[in-house]
Amino acid sequence: MKKILQISSLIFCVLLAGCSKKVDVDLNIQGAENYSKLYMPQAVANPIVNSISITPSVYTLKYSAYLGGSLDNNNNINVKFGVIEALVNEFNLKNGTSYKPMPAGSYTLVNPEARINEGSKSTGILSLTIKTQGFIQPFQSYLLPVSITAADAKVNSDLSTTYFLITGSYAPGEVPREKAYAFGANAGAMFFDFNGDIIGRSPNGPLMLYPANTNGTFSTPRQIGAGWNIFNTIFYYGGNRLIGRFAAGGGDIAQYMIDKNGNFGASKTIGFGWGIFTKIIPYKGLLLGIDGAGSMAMYPLDAAGNFDFGRIKTIGSGWGAFTQVIPYENSLLAIEANGDMYQFPLADDGTFGNKLKVGSGWDMYTLVFSAGKDLLALDAAGDLWRYKFNPIGFWPLKK
Repeated sequence: MKKILQISSLIFCVLLAGCSKKVDVDLNIQGAENYSKLYMPQAVANPIVNSISITPSVYTLKYSAYLGGSLDNNNNINVKFGVIEALVNEFNLKNGTSYKPMPAGSYTLVNPEARINEGSKSTGILSLTIKTQGFIQPFQSYLLPVSITAADAKVNSDLSTTYFLITGSYAPGEVPREKAYAFGANAGAMFFDFNGDIIGRSPNGPLMLYPANTNGTFSTPRQIGAGWNIFNTIFYYGGNRLIGRFAAGGGDIAQYMIDKNGNFGASKTIGFGWGIFTKIIPYKGLLLGIDGAGSMAMYPLDAAGNFDFGRIKTIGSGWGAFTQVIPYENSLLAIEANGDMYQFPLADDGTFGNKLKVGSGWDMYTLVFSAGKDLLALDAAGDLWRYKFNPIGFWPLKK
């Protein structure tokens, strides 16, 4: 026992001696000077997207320069910035875009020169101002390249330019709209696009077809069906059928073939138990179902009305926060209760892209649906309004 204690004491002394010994860390990384270069941190996320309302206001954007690498800065570094318009064409050629350069007089670099002081790594936040009214057009995108043009240090050429992508939008409450039809206050709220025309269900069950006029309005409707109040959801799908969910029972869904003139063909039940979903959204070759917990699942549906069960999967959560979800080209538009509108790019395999806020004030409508590139919006009085929508800008409907 005494021998064991002696050995333990010896080990403890060795460990104590090892812990008390000073350990030197070599911070002189070989070739560290090669990484000591100036760059613009904002350039990492190029292009920097800005949707700006066209108003008399002057807007401010931010940029800066930073000295990278592990070495300390032992000098004062003077940095100059400028806008090189030729870089717009270079960016367009490289990325397959067609952005215009910001017009002369629409921008000012408040800080065209700055200094990184000895012992510091950054210029701090610098500013440029943007004027919109009288310079840019609504929903036209402009590119403003702000570059490090000179410096008392090496510059990382890959990150020496920040590209600001600026898109003009209408001022709040001044977004133009066109009245497309007056349904009246008792028309209900079940309408959808039908190859440019509109199909709507009256509250007592008739299904009405409203032909489109060349000026974007709609003509007097004609009845194409009756008894459709057995469904609590109806939508157009696949270019050749209507799908309805039965209000009774478990919420089974049925499809009805329909030609371009509104004449119906064969029908059949294609799904069971769809009452679990609070919303069903037709999206390309998919039905998207949102359940009470806000989860979204995709159900691939072919031309014959058969589901591809092997590809059914959950693709998102948190969708219960939205009062309306609208299929729009290669994305979904979603409206919150407060009227904010977001765009979610969506691939055919159910993968979402980055969420982008594209509007506000859309709670002034009881129903919003897409018609080609346009949005049609129904207000509480039963008036239908057309918006020449373009999600590259911002759509603030209220002041």
